[in-house]
Amino acid sequence: MTKLNTPVDGPYRITVEPIPAGVTLDVEPFVAGVVQDVIEAVLTDRYADRLDALHELQPRDPHAIERPADLRFESLVADLVAEVRTKLPVYGLQALRLAGRIDTLAAPAIAALQADDEGSAAA
Repeated sequence: MTKLNTPVDGPYRITVEPIPAGVTLDVEPFVAGVVQDVIEAVLTDRYADRLDALHELQPRDPHAIERPADLRFESLVADLVAEVRTKLPVYGLQALRLAGRIDTLAAPAIAALQADDEGSAAA
């Protein structure tokens, strides 16, 4: 049985909480899986030389023009993102519970934004 604020209980638990402008989705179990994927990837020989290069980085000339391939950290991040999971699956009835919970929690914020828009248009 799921709790009201946890409409998705597996394979990755998603907790939904209201905030003034809408909702937050806490996807910590999913992020833990992503971190695990990243750690497993960087422990391979395929990334060892690039990690060493990051350790050797000296401050760069702020006026130098660099190509994307020259940006070692950014390039490594992009390659690692390609290695890890990027989609959070939500199955069956959990998808409907998640949508319902987001709708319930976001409705007050959306109503307030619409009221602000209408008030601005009338002024």
